[in-house]
Amino acid sequence: MKNMLYRWINRIRLKQKLFLSYLIVIIIPITVLGIYNYWQSKQLLGVQAEQSLERSADTIAQNMNFKLEQYRNTANIILYNSAIQKIVSTTYLDYVNLRWDLDQYLYQQFKMIVALNKEIVHLTIYTEADIPESGTALVSATRVANEAWYKQAVGHSAPVWGWDSGHVYLASPFPSLMVNGKNNVLYMNIDYDQFFAPISQLTSDLGIIVADTAGEIIYSNQGQIDDRLGMADMKEQDIIKSDGGTSLIGGQRMLVVKNAISQGNWFMYTYVPVSQVSPDAGNIIKATLIVIGLCLLLLIGIILLLSNTMIKRIHLLLTWMKRVEQGELNLQIKTTSTDEIGDLTVRFGNMLHRLNNLIQEVYANTIVQKEAELRALQAQISPHFLYNTLSFINWRALRSDEHEISHVVTSLSKFYRTVLNKGDQIIAVKDEIDNIKSYLDIVRMMKDNSFDVIYEIDERIYSYRMINFILQPLVENAIQHGIEKDDSDKGILRITASLEQDTILFTVEDNGVGIPEEIIGELLTAQSSGYGLKNVNERIQLKFGSEYGIEISSQIGKGTVMKVVIPRITR
Repeated sequence: MKNMLYRWINRIRLKQKLFLSYLIVIIIPITVLGIYNYWQSKQLLGVQAEQSLERSADTIAQNMNFKLEQYRNTANIILYNSAIQKIVSTTYLDYVNLRWDLDQYLYQQFKMIVALNKEIVHLTIYTEADIPESGTALVSATRVANEAWYKQAVGHSAPVWGWDSGHVYLASPFPSLMVNGKNNVLYMNIDYDQFFAPISQLTSDLGIIVADTAGEIIYSNQGQIDDRLGMADMKEQDIIKSDGGTSLIGGQRMLVVKNAISQGNWFMYTYVPVSQVSPDAGNIIKATLIVIGLCLLLLIGIILLLSNTMIKRIHLLLTWMKRVEQGELNLQIKTTSTDEIGDLTVRFGNMLHRLNNLIQEVYANTIVQKEAELRALQAQISPHFLYNTLSFINWRALRSDEHEISHVVTSLSKFYRTVLNKGDQIIAVKDEIDNIKSYLDIVRMMKDNSFDVIYEIDERIYSYRMINFILQPLVENAIQHGIEKDDSDKGILRITASLEQDTILFTVEDNGVGIPEEIIGELLTAQSSGYGLKNVNERIQLKFGSEYGIEISSQIGKGTVMKVVIPRITR
């Protein structure tokens, strides 16, 4: 799989590689940021929705506390009315006076309160005093002595709120110090629907449950919102058991806010499905995708612009290369860019300029070489003429019985044939030895055999080849600068040739005057007037390498030894 991917990457064009690499580098962070933004937005909107629900629940709870406090204040108008307190604390002997007090104070007060508060159905005072009952306004406490709300009211100084048979009631005791220890309770009957009407109007999209401390449900609008919020399977008792927050109720996640109604000692539960308050994930995803899409379109445009600019210059450079490949070498390649592609273009232009210079140099060298070949061809005429002349002299010498002249001419002819070698620099080692022997024969005749020559040649070297004209300069130096300058003894020249491991060793040794140490170093570095030792040493090292060449050792008054080391070669 990895190899297939590499092959696919290697096959696609550079522009496509750049586009894909840029696109991948851009898509990854944009996608990560988009997902992160989606979750952050969803959580933020969810928190905002939860906070909004809490604010709505707090508002409703405050309104209910305020309303209960209003009813309590209304009840206090009666409870702390001195005329009414007098009525429930006085033992009337004359019922006419009682009737008068009821009409003037109690009934008038009740009518005014009911007139101002339409939701109050009626007001009743239940008294333990020995007073005759008067309609629903003044009733004996014995009628409700067994009611739970009455027992609770007379046992506490605080008012008691409750509900029963479609109405809400407030039962509040009179201050005991003001009524001579008799229990008197004001009962305020409030219409249920009117009491909870404001809640129904404010919470059309929210579930509301009002329950007392015992868990008895006082109010619930579940029946009104079941179809709208899809909570038909939810049970009210499950809501009451929740302490608030997010809970799984009726098979769906519900958000519940619990508020205390301190005036009535009640609890209000505001609830709604999480799906209703949480933001629509589809809309968030859609918005996120739109933003990502717009960013990608913008970045793709920038990528195309950058890649096209880069690829355009690469294509231009490739076009120049193709034109050069087709032989158009005189192109003027210029660029103003200073990046890597610009640098590559400049270097290609410099390379092309250098190539043109090299071509001109090679062309000029070729012309020189052709001229040299022509001169060499012309020079071949001279050796042929020389050989023919020497042959004629040899023939005339033999006819005149001049055998010494014939020997010299024959040696000279052999020497030049070996030296010239038809223009080839590589000759057989045997030919080089024969050449030096012919040279020494001629020199000894010219010098009346003033020195002797000793040859110690290992014939195994004859199967190898070497550069021509190597030994003659060494022998000539030994004769002219060694043997001829020593008049004390007859000169001796010793020439040896042997195999040493992978090399051939030639030695030219004389018993001459020797060479001073300071001159030995100059022999291989200083250029002489003729074809000297420096030329021989350079030819060997240029042909075979710096590890080969000439080595000179000498002692003053004893002679000089020159060694030549070359590799064994057969071709």
